Amino acid sequence: MMTEPQLTLEGVQVSYDESLILRGVDISAPKNSVVSLLGRNGVGKTTALKSIMGIVPLTAGEITFEGNSLTGKNTEKRSRSGIGYVPQGRDIFPNLSVWENLKVSISVHGQAARDRLDEVYELFPVLAEMKERKGGVLSGGQQQQLAIGRALLTNPSLLILDEPTEGIQPSIIDQIEDAILHLKKTSEMTILLVEQYLDFAKSVSDHFYIMERGSVVERGEIALLSDELVAQYLSV
Repeated sequence: MMTEPQLTLEGVQVSYDESLILRGVDISAPKNSVVSLLGRNGVGKTTALKSIMGIVPLTAGEITFEGNSLTGKNTEKRSRSGIGYVPQGRDIFPNLSVWENLKVSISVHGQAARDRLDEVYELFPVLAEMKERKGGVLSGGQQQQLAIGRALLTNPSLLILDEPTEGIQPSIIDQIEDAILHLKKTSEMTILLVEQYLDFAKSVSDHFYIMERGSVVERGEIALLSDELVAQYLSV
């Protein structure tokens, strides 16, 4: 049974150039759970995440976070309210060192971020080992670890990950999986992720939503993600 939601999307619509991309999307992410948003490419998953962050405006509907509407709040205010976001492509600063990238979060969030630094280094030891290296010379997987680590330093109560395993070597996928499972056990954090790699999604998630053509077509506990649903909506 779902607990009280941390995040809800109700009737969310988004249009680009008069073309409807999201068509009345309803999503509920319970507190302290991991929710996977699944679907083939181009069905609106990333747009749904961007709508939560205020990167794309809604044409209809409502998004609520911790009981408060996000309407009218810009992306920065949403971040400061407790939403961490790791977009596709990582979005780190390539010309800054690993430590300087992490310091960006520390400069904004102060002591609370410093208090979490040891945990980030424990989850992703490579960040401590490569502290002085520029972000741009890291592998794709190491950059992803840096992006997640930087987001964790903001002490989010909701962490949003867009394709965290995309283009990443298996050993680092395992580390990211371990990190999410660790956060599930030790923190009161809700995690919403868009993911194509089904084994990863099944391993870390409590609930799933499947999107097709801008709408949610299936939802449920992750144990109910059947081979039939995979064949119908997720197989390429």
